Amino acid sequence: MPRGVTEMPWGRRVAAAAVAAALAAGAMAPAAAAGEGASRAGLVSGWREFRRTWTPPPAFGTWDGLGPLYDAESCAECHFGPALAGRLLIGEGGVVARGLALRLGDAEGRPDPLYGRQLQTRAVGAVTAEGRVVLAPTAGPVGFGWTAEALRGPLAPATSVALRLAPAIVGRAALARIDEEAVAALAAAQAARGDGIAGRPRWLAGADGTRRLGRFGARADQPDLAHQSAWAFALDMGVASPIVPAAAGDCTPAEADCLAAPDGRDANRGGVEVAAPEIAHIVLWLSTLEAPAQRRAPPPGAGLFAAAGCAACHVPTMPATGGGEVTVYSDLLLHDMGPGLDDGVGAPGVGSRAWRTTPLLALAPHPGRRYLHDGRAATLAAAIGAHGGEAAAAARAFAALPGPDRETLLAFLAGL
Repeated sequence: MPRGVTEMPWGRRVAAAAVAAALAAGAMAPAAAAGEGASRAGLVSGWREFRRTWTPPPAFGTWDGLGPLYDAESCAECHFGPALAGRLLIGEGGVVARGLALRLGDAEGRPDPLYGRQLQTRAVGAVTAEGRVVLAPTAGPVGFGWTAEALRGPLAPATSVALRLAPAIVGRAALARIDEEAVAALAAAQAARGDGIAGRPRWLAGADGTRRLGRFGARADQPDLAHQSAWAFALDMGVASPIVPAAAGDCTPAEADCLAAPDGRDANRGGVEVAAPEIAHIVLWLSTLEAPAQRRAPPPGAGLFAAAGCAACHVPTMPATGGGEVTVYSDLLLHDMGPGLDDGVGAPGVGSRAWRTTPLLALAPHPGRRYLHDGRAATLAAAIGAHGGEAAAAARAFAALPGPDRETLLAFLAGL
């Protein structure tokens, strides 16, 4: 293994089979996938690029292109730790957070006309940051509260501000292998049952006019990890890519200082700041981050999970494209989760109460670990209790279990 790679958390157990599976899933550009040696080199590059700290332009000889507005300087700044997720540490002295973002929009997903899709809290040079979030410990089960302040003027009357905590990314690459026809068939089967659970797939328009299944993001916003990564570069770091080529990231026409700031576009990278092969390397590395090994025999908690109705949406296994199965505990469908989880920021064609079923992978608790899209749940039990809408019956069934059975079910989830 090349020098310096021994730190890579999963580097010592990346096998040729994992690389081959990542390549088969389209995780790497063909030019970079010409042989296992190139594959392993790309994997190492992906790990380094995930950790790389970006700098403001112009900076000759460095990875410049950060900003003008941004929330993080690297992918790893938000995604880190055991499950590569955001973290909230709450104590008497305050709240220490990593991986938080403030999403903006109305119930139909229209961005704010002044601030765009995200309220960025940091800026380069003389550019003014868009806002800030103040976190403070509170009494009650959530344990913290937050307020957001917009610094460039008022938000539009219809704009809501929603807190988003960087989700775990371990095991998420498996979502790309799920057969989209199986997802559509499952949606039809749910609708036919008439039991109140009726998820729907989100179909996204491709550049060539074809439709693709939304798989990644809280509202199934992106079809694959390349698009998910490119939008994270744009919104969180202000870095332009072939998929999202705007050099000013999330800056709007109303933000003249942002649009006038220098950018790091490079002719050697095709006129963008992060090139397609670099994103492909990151996707390749992400594709090797496997979730904890699944048990060979279903433990007792698996039966309770199904009996409570959790498996109706958190489907344990889904058919894979080309054969086989994928274990993700998700149907990839959008479900109405009720008013309690309505954050006011929807997506085009997706109301603000609808959420893609979150995969149940790498759920083990650890210091600072929070659950749900905004980190409101400090425990798995609290996350279940917050479920409403189509999931309300399952939440009630969980609450009605005898204490030992609840603990058995929670232990099962923590082991996924």
